[in-house]
Amino acid sequence: MRWRAGIRAVVAVAALAAAGCSGSSTGPTGTVTGSFVRVGGPAGTPNVPLPGTISFRGRDGSAFSLSSDSTGRFTGQLPAGRYVVTAASSQINDGKYPCSQPLTAHVHAGRSTTLTVICDIR
Repeated sequence: MRWRAGIRAVVAVAALAAAGCSGSSTGPTGTVTGSFVRVGGPAGTPNVPLPGTISFRGRDGSAFSLSSDSTGRFTGQLPAGRYVVTAASSQINDGKYPCSQPLTAHVHAGRSTTLTVICDIR
């Protein structure tokens, strides 16, 4: 009987540990800020801020998105974790496809992460 109680305790601890490692959006969060810009074009063309959607995909399959405004700026809260980041804008390919190269971002709980997401049209 005593060993059954011990097994139940181990199973309960394992279940709690697994829940704490999940990519749920109820855990600790960090702030993500940044800019989304278009680069490239004829020589001398300045970088252009892009409105659009910045997409964050976690290792566990979780997905979040933030919107950049007309100045290309975005900010928001995301659960702590490592993300692959891509972005799309209606001004590039009608927004149907990401125009940025994927980049990796690590969001730390209680801290701020700053990103520059680049859509290279060269």
